[in-house]
Amino acid sequence: MQWKDFNYGGRVYDLSHLHPRIFRFTRPAEGAHAAEVFDVEVRFTLHCFSRGPRDGETFDPLLIYPDDYEARIFDFRRYEMSKWLPEIIQGMPARKPRHNKSRGNYFSVELVAENGDTVEYDIFFKVRKPAKGRLEMIVETAFVRDPGYGSTRPDGKPVRFWIILHNTRHGLMIRT
Repeated sequence: MQWKDFNYGGRVYDLSHLHPRIFRFTRPAEGAHAAEVFDVEVRFTLHCFSRGPRDGETFDPLLIYPDDYEARIFDFRRYEMSKWLPEIIQGMPARKPRHNKSRGNYFSVELVAENGDTVEYDIFFKVRKPAKGRLEMIVETAFVRDPGYGSTRPDGKPVRFWIILHNTRHGLMIRT
């Protein structure tokens, strides 16, 4: 899905950084394991730049951003933070995302500068194999945890990103 720019208050918010794209990840040879190349189509959901309303919240209806499934409130902070997502995804091989058993997805907590402060940026994603030879990563949501929302970060066991890609490609379970 190509995201349409969001217009509000006479300003245009460009969402092209969240258009689907192919990321190439090259795992170097290691011990008995040969090098492996993964071309992964990465897609971002509107949860990366929008949010649901808080209990009892009133908001300007012009802030609503719809997609084919739902309509949510455009969130200016999430939007600004989403500009980091392509770079963070490209660097994912150096990280160990955590497996979120309750939802069957993975999450990574990144430290990102925001207004001069370093904040924890939670990124939740799934990797699947929609067809032979193809891998797809869906970034389901990304946000700085808001104490007003009342959610907590799930526990999760770390999994090397290479294991997620390799096992998904070959239909193997990922031990957690």
